[in-house]
Amino acid sequence: MKKGMDIRLYKYEIIKGKEETAEEWLNFLNANRKAGEALLKDEHAYLEAYFKTMEGGNLYVYMFFACEDVNFSNDKAINQGSGLDEQHFAYMRECIDLSRGDIMDCLLYLDNMEDAVR
Repeated sequence: MKKGMDIRLYKYEIIKGKEETAEEWLNFLNANRKAGEALLKDEHAYLEAYFKTMEGGNLYVYMFFACEDVNFSNDKAINQGSGLDEQHFAYMRECIDLSRGDIMDCLLYLDNMEDAVR
């Protein structure tokens, strides 16, 4: 991985009763994986990974994001995004209370990506 990257871990609680919508959202992203990977290039992003877990009886989605500049990537996706981005954000607005999410900055990362791409 490039040194000096912006790396974030986002944690979002799924709104009670919207768990099925969250599953649709994650299935949508998975079904559109190739198109999503192409968008990452335009957003100067390297990796976007999603995880889900149950915590205290609530469903949570975590997103790991690594890019050159998170502000550039977010601006590009939100303001100049594709239909895929628009649908992605529509799902998020429907099943996540964005005001209650956590955004964690990366304090340290180790990488050995040169071996991974060989």
